[in-house]
Amino acid sequence: MTRRIKLLVALMAGCTLALAGLQGYWNYQAYQQALRSFRRDANEALADATRREIQLRQEALLHRCRTWLADTNQFVIRARIDKTEGYTIFSLADKHPAPTEKRAPFDIGFQDFHLTTKHLDAAGRAFFIRRFTAGTLADNVREGVAYYYTRHLGERLYAAFQADTVHTRRLGRLYARALRQRSISTAFRLVPAQQSAGSQELVFATRLANASAFGRKGMVVRAWFPNPQRVYLQRMQGVLLGSVGLIGIVVFCFAYTVQSLLSQERLAALKDDFVSNMTHELKTPVATIGVAAEALGRFALSPEDRADYLGIIQQQANRLGTLIDQILQRAVAGQGGPPLVRRPLDLGPLLTQALAQAQPRLVQAGSPLVYDTPPGPLPVVGDAMHLTNVLLTLVDNALKHGYPGGKIQLSGGERDGAAVVQLTNEGPAIPPQHLGRVFEKFFRVPTGNRHDVPGYGLGLHYAQAVVRHHGGTIAVRSQGQHTTFTITIPLAPHVALAPAATLGR
Repeated sequence: MTRRIKLLVALMAGCTLALAGLQGYWNYQAYQQALRSFRRDANEALADATRREIQLRQEALLHRCRTWLADTNQFVIRARIDKTEGYTIFSLADKHPAPTEKRAPFDIGFQDFHLTTKHLDAAGRAFFIRRFTAGTLADNVREGVAYYYTRHLGERLYAAFQADTVHTRRLGRLYARALRQRSISTAFRLVPAQQSAGSQELVFATRLANASAFGRKGMVVRAWFPNPQRVYLQRMQGVLLGSVGLIGIVVFCFAYTVQSLLSQERLAALKDDFVSNMTHELKTPVATIGVAAEALGRFALSPEDRADYLGIIQQQANRLGTLIDQILQRAVAGQGGPPLVRRPLDLGPLLTQALAQAQPRLVQAGSPLVYDTPPGPLPVVGDAMHLTNVLLTLVDNALKHGYPGGKIQLSGGERDGAAVVQLTNEGPAIPPQHLGRVFEKFFRVPTGNRHDVPGYGLGLHYAQAVVRHHGGTIAVRSQGQHTTFTITIPLAPHVALAPAATLGR
């Protein structure tokens, strides 16, 4: 990698690590906050639940007191008008006091009640019971004090205080409701303070909560929970997933960008190699033409020698033209594909004409070519010129990369409704790590010295582009001392074929 790309990669890696670190720090802080919030909410919810449960027990006892006082066989309620102040005085006494008891009735006055009859009626009794239990008696119950307004009433209150117990199930329901109001839905267990949780899974305990409704000591409870981290994960799983997703997107974008940069760098290196190889390839014919032209200008040559030099110039000029045409054709292949002039044609005669054009190269290289002619017509719809160039490219590739004098095999046939052309040459196998890249633009299999085998890395790319634009495929297989290229093009059996003499025009 170049220094510039290395710096960019280092900067992007630093930014990614910084973002991941920031997300991790933020998640850690959120984790700590969630734990603190859980502890606070669990304790506050227990305190609220116990207060509500105590209130319910106190209200139940006051309801029982109203039932007791309404029993005329147990208590006597009378009323009179205070002559000094002018308001009603109620008195409460046991109907059946002990023989030795000389307790005076309990008196209490209410200014908002007006006695209209000589004897207290049912409405007056109901007014007294309601006001007495909602005021004075309610304050005593909340304080846990059993005043003996009458002996029987005091004894009953004291007995109720002593028999008071926590309604664990009701407290559990109230606690669960209080937790849900604080967005906590985990399991818990309520136990008295002197007991353990009874399970190894329950590891977190709340503060002690006083559950005494009437001042009894020792009535305290606490709640036990599983590991609060589970609650944290439940409450923050959306945030955590979002953070992981964000980091994943950033890492993916970073990796994609690095890959793009490396691909561009490789492409630039391949282009540099292409320019170097092209310069080397073009310099030879140019130099040859220059030397021949200089000889024609400086020396008095015989007609035979002059003809030889002119032949050299013509040959090298033709070579230059061919190289330029190939470069232009393959450059067009990289810009959306070559322009095709499609028409019906028979692939068999096209193969024969391509071999005729390649014959001088084959003779010069000393490589025999074995051609298995197709057993019948191979009708396709395509561009004769470009298909011929593809075949010549494969032959040229076989001559360049095959063994000197190595045999080349060419065959044509039909398989599964498609025309199949195979070309096999004897030569070194393509390494497996490079086999999948032979059709890439500018790619050449490394051979140590690039100039040992002339070329630009465009031929096979051009061949693949042409075959694909004909709706076909081209594949390569290299094993042992043989490399095989296979071209498959869909057949068009119901078309009128062009005359063989017009192919390639």
